[in-house]
Amino acid sequence: MILELLNLEVPAECCTLDTSTGKTTFYKGEIKVPGFTGFYFRNDTSFLGIYPTNEGPKIYFNNKQFDVNPGLDISLVINGRNRKFIIKDYNIEVDYLESPYIGMDCWSDEIDVDLFFMIEQSYKSQSFYDKFTV
Repeated sequence: MILELLNLEVPAECCTLDTSTGKTTFYKGEIKVPGFTGFYFRNDTSFLGIYPTNEGPKIYFNNKQFDVNPGLDISLVINGRNRKFIIKDYNIEVDYLESPYIGMDCWSDEIDVDLFFMIEQSYKSQSFYDKFTV
């Protein structure tokens, strides 16, 4: 399956992800697929995507797909500007730095620009599953 994902932190950055091969292609511009297709995060050491499916949200990490459900143990550890996103059930850990875009303008609340903060704060809500279910 080939997905087109949006960078939540920098909306002008997009990528295509082939979930069967793990190949990613990054580009700047508009998403070509209409509607909501999902988000991604990447830094020098990690790539994580989250996208809607018929069964609900899926996370793509280390060439594997994982179901997201409210029973998971998801946490975000914040230590100054250093952050660690953890899904204990799947042994997923992503170390990253706080987004420089938080608070930049009235549309840049933490939940709007930090993908991991958004997941950690929302994954138990019905609206999260409504958004991530096709």
